[in-house]
Amino acid sequence: MDLKAGTYAFAFQLLDAPGKPFPKVVLRVPDGWVSYKGFAVRSLVNTPRQLVVSFWNVVDVYANSCHWLGPMIHPGSTVDELTAVLAVRPLRNATAPVAVSIGGYHGKYLEWSVPADIKFSDCDQGPGDTHTWFESWTGVMLWNAPFNPSGTTDRYQQGPGQVDRLWILDVEGRRLVIDATYMPGSTDEDRAVLQQVVDSIAFKP
Repeated sequence: MDLKAGTYAFAFQLLDAPGKPFPKVVLRVPDGWVSYKGFAVRSLVNTPRQLVVSFWNVVDVYANSCHWLGPMIHPGSTVDELTAVLAVRPLRNATAPVAVSIGGYHGKYLEWSVPADIKFSDCDQGPGDTHTWFESWTGVMLWNAPFNPSGTTDRYQQGPGQVDRLWILDVEGRRLVIDATYMPGSTDEDRAVLQQVVDSIAFKP
């Protein structure tokens, strides 16, 4: 859905706890952005400069993003456990995690990337699949998808050189990952806009 410049809210009801609804996630976007499947917003610029802010409930992490078939890593339920796993994944060149807060909630921040010289065609292909993928994690869907009764989803990367800025937050005892990503063709101005969207994030009852 195309969005006009303004403030929008996400209601992630699948993160509700008994008697404790998950706060709505509120953010501001400029003109030229769209809502994507109820868990993300992205710019309409072409792929080499595309910007995305998405929200995730991470369950399992792929041990190796390119050669991802095989056992996965279950990072537990806390911010620190997930941060520790992501920070040491091969091929991701993660920055050292630092303490951070967004909208009054605390957690950890790190940045990781996809190697600029990697060939996705060299990565693993799932059984019965026709594509190869560079994977990050699996998660519980934060949006309603009747076509997917399993309720699970994957975070896969879109291309070499992609950068993801990750805020891993404890929100009322529930973990939420904010993933702000940009492609290698993005400009300094693009990245500033991406950061402005993240900086606008607030949580409302």
